[in-house]
Order: sequence, then structure tokens, then C-alpha cells
Amino acid sequence: MAPAIGYAAREPNRAILSNPLLNAVEITFERADDPLRLDRYLGQLEFDYVSVHALKLSVGSPDPPSDDYLRAIGEIAGENGAASISDHLGFTRDGHGGVELGPFSPLPPTQDALDAVSRNVDLIQSYFGPLRFFLENIAYLFRMEGTMSEMDFLSRILRRTGCGWLMDVTNIYANARNFGFNAYDFVAEVAPAASRLQMHLSGCDYDEQTGLYIDSHAHSIPEPVWDLYWYALEEFGEKVDAIFIERDQNFPDNDGDWGREIRKARKIVDEATGTTAINSE
Repeated sequence: MAPAIGYAAREPNRAILSNPLLNAVEITFERADDPLRLDRYLGQLEFDYVSVHALKLSVGSPDPPSDDYLRAIGEIAGENGAASISDHLGFTRDGHGGVELGPFSPLPPTQDALDAVSRNVDLIQSYFGPLRFFLENIAYLFRMEGTMSEMDFLSRILRRTGCGWLMDVTNIYANARNFGFNAYDFVAEVAPAASRLQMHLSGCDYDEQTGLYIDSHAHSIPEPVWDLYWYALEEFGEKVDAIFIERDQNFPDNDGDWGREIRKARKIVDEATGTTAINSE
């Protein structure tokens, strides 16, 4: 079966979520968890695949996520018919009551970090039961020293916990450019360890001040990211449940512009995997 394809839901793109080209949607929990919102976050819209993307499970922290946070995610997932939950491989706090860092910090690829992440992921998966949990690889501006490679670290977590991998294709590309590793080797080594896959696609921008490539939700998806996406689908497409395009700024002006990247994402799926899920016209 071909993967479902859609957008990460934002207020500016809600009007186009009913477009028949889209059969998936990703809800960011922190956006949906609004006490003033009385109706279902997705309203009357229905999708083949819904995922809830959290920002503060902080799987790399020494303490597990709080029961209140888990409960609230579960409520949003239940109300919107979600099939999965996801969050980032990193940490945003040092523990309960600790200072919130804001951005996600990368983890040192060490055995202690591996044990902490695995323990927290096991707890999360036990809590959510039939909802599949996915870990997303993050973009970073510095790397932590450790005792194993990042590829080995992530692969070990995926094998040990059985969770899925939210493969952020743009993050892999940006990190590879910044730190001199091969993005295709990264995908080839890590994807076999994942039980299932989701994918993120977004823009990428070169920051002249820092001399680094950065994951950008304000730009179009560049050709090297499309190429890496094609490779991942060609090699591992049978594992992919859903693909989400992220855009937070510089939104397209009309439905046609919104649909351009969706149509390309669908065309590549069809050609790389030999499947067709919905009409791409």
C-alpha cells in the first residue's frame, strides 16, 4: 500500500486540508492542546492517516514524561482518530521541574543515553498501547561526543524498543552537509532497524553568518532533499506509513501553489515504489 501524504497542520493551511490530493495530516500537539478550543481540532475533516506530533516528551531526559502530558496527548489523539504519536530524539529539559531549553538538544551517543531513551520510549509505547510511536532525527548545530556513531546510536534505539523512525529527510541532508557524512549511508544504515517509517519534508536554507545549512519551514524543498527522499522510498518504501510536508512561514498564495509539492511528493512515491494511492492530477 502506498504511504499517505499530507501536511503538518497549521492555521494558514487549514483551508486546503480538504484538498483530495491530501490523505494524511500531522497535528502538532502543542497547537491542538488549546483550552479555548471546544471542537475537534480537525473539525469535520477525515483522513486515511492522522499522527500527533509532540514537542516535549523529551525522550533523552533522565525522567520520563509526566502522566498529565501523556494523558493530554492521548486525548487529542483519540478525538482526532490518530494512528500514531511522534516526537524528537533529543531532550528539552533535564528532568521534571527542570529548566525548559526551548529547542531540542542533541544527545551524546553513549550507553547511558541509549538506556535513558530506551526506558522512556518503552514507557511511552506502553502508555499509548496500539498507537505506534515514532522518533524523529533532529537537525543540530553541534554534535555531542560519545562512544558510538549517530547512525549506530539511532539504530540501536530502534531495534531495542521496536518503535518507528520519523525520518526527517531535510534534517539528514542538512546535518550531512554541515558535518561531512554521507546522507545516503545514514538512511541505508538506520532504516533497516526501524519497524515502520514516517517521513518529514521541508525546506533547507544556508545561513551565511554561521556557515551552516539549516532545516527551514519557510522555504521550498530543495532538489537534493527530493533526491534523498526518492532514494529512501525506492529502498524502503514498503515500510513508510505516511509523509508530511512542513511549512510554518512564507505560505503559498493559493491552492495551486500548495498542491505543487504534494503532487511532486506523490509522483515520486508512485515512481519509486510502483504504487498509486490517489489521483495525483
